[in-house]
Amino acid sequence: MSGSPSPISSASVRNILTLLLSRDAHLAAGGEGLERRVTWAMRMRARLPAFESVRGGELALLGLAQLRRLDETLPHLLKSLHKERVAAVAVAGPSLEALGAEALASANQLHLPLILLPLNAPLEEIERDVITFVVSFRGEIERQASDISHQLMQLSISGAGIAGVCTHLAKVCNKWVILQNVEHEIRFQAAPPDMEEHTLPDDLSDESLQKHGLTQVMLPIQIPHEVVGYVSLIGSNGDFDHLERLILGQVAPILSLEFARERERSNVESRYQSEAFMDVLQGTYQQAEEMLARARLLGHDLAGPRVVVLFEISPDETAYTASGPHVQWSKHLHGELLRTWPTAWIIHEPRRVMALLPYAKNGSGQVTDAAQAGDQLAILNSLERVQIRLHPRNARHTPFYTGGIGQIAKDVQTIPQAWREAQQALEIGRRLFGEGKLHSFARLGIYRLLFPLYGEQTLLDFYQETLGPLLDVDNRNNQALLETLEGFFRCNGNLSETARSMHLHRNSLLYRLGRIEELLGRSLEDAEMRLSLQIALKIRVLLER
Repeated sequence: MSGSPSPISSASVRNILTLLLSRDAHLAAGGEGLERRVTWAMRMRARLPAFESVRGGELALLGLAQLRRLDETLPHLLKSLHKERVAAVAVAGPSLEALGAEALASANQLHLPLILLPLNAPLEEIERDVITFVVSFRGEIERQASDISHQLMQLSISGAGIAGVCTHLAKVCNKWVILQNVEHEIRFQAAPPDMEEHTLPDDLSDESLQKHGLTQVMLPIQIPHEVVGYVSLIGSNGDFDHLERLILGQVAPILSLEFARERERSNVESRYQSEAFMDVLQGTYQQAEEMLARARLLGHDLAGPRVVVLFEISPDETAYTASGPHVQWSKHLHGELLRTWPTAWIIHEPRRVMALLPYAKNGSGQVTDAAQAGDQLAILNSLERVQIRLHPRNARHTPFYTGGIGQIAKDVQTIPQAWREAQQALEIGRRLFGEGKLHSFARLGIYRLLFPLYGEQTLLDFYQETLGPLLDVDNRNNQALLETLEGFFRCNGNLSETARSMHLHRNSLLYRLGRIEELLGRSLEDAEMRLSLQIALKIRVLLER
């Protein structure tokens, strides 16, 4: 690749002054504005308005004699032209004194270059020369922009990627290049060669950059009908010209191609990751060793124990849409899980997130049944802390997704069982305890046995046979007896504690318990009867949800 041409500035007042030196022109005032960009030239008209169709960036040409005929003063005209963003003013006059001290002071104050031309300077010829110079300058700039754009495209084609394109852009423009994603998070930045030891301020807002004497020019990067990021050039105030704006406009489509390629690569990788992940969860593989090797190729070591976790948006959550307020929920949850478990394998879909979390073994290196209960509680607590970080307890709304946690899988072969447990925990917990919570399979107790029988006639028969005489919903006394029975078992059969918790006199409690025994025809001292009643009451909870 040939060496890149050094970018030059668009035509400035300084360039124009150099051009006019052959016509005995010299700067009278406003020297701090010599880097202003000149886009055109125009002579003053013989009638008011003195200048029309001003767009900004022009070199205004006039003679003092014309000005007097229009009954206009030079200081007033300078202020008017400054408001119109004219780049400079060139006046044909007999001497510097003829311009007047007030006009010179005004030009200096406005940083508006004021050029003195000889009294008989041919303004029409000067206008034509300046326009020719500006146009040729613009053509050269466009040629250079095209050359640089070609270089950047060649870099992209050769596989230099986003980093290579941005680094070269920083070099040829001698500006900082900042690449941001759609949330304005910095993805990549490249420093100009002479600024590699310096850093930009953390805040890249226009206001913050202005305080550091910097200016930013930003363009969106678009894949058809979608903004996917932003590219910016950052440099010193007043150090931007037409060339750099042209280059930035031409590099944005190149970066769009890079983003599209990156997205395609990401989609392919995500597809491979998802397919392998689901094969692990469902056990759809021939040999465990082959599955372990396949996972390692994708960056995941499944040799140790794992915990399967499933998060899912409620089926009734109507607020979720592809562009709604919940669109980033899976990304944020993904990040928080990795914050606690950096080696977790996580897959997220529009409405659910699935994760295989590493389990820290005990000192013996084995997953023992005795340690399971405590470890399950620790895992549940860690996941609850994750949920609190995402949804503080004082937040206005509860989480709109529910979580299910399976028991610890000792090896890759037992992960499918843990996956089924996580699904059941989510389904059972959602039905019994509501949305927006975390449900651990290990803590669901007897509901793990009852839930698979939900809807089965055997379950309904047992429920009716055990509690039958107490199930007359229209009988308020029977409802009170059921509540008493629940309170009795909740207090482990302790009469004093039951009476206290239900705000009953002990004699009233004894009467109710006696009535229950009478209706059921069995004594509550019968251990088998107690077990059956407790199971039936659990079924009641299941049926009422």
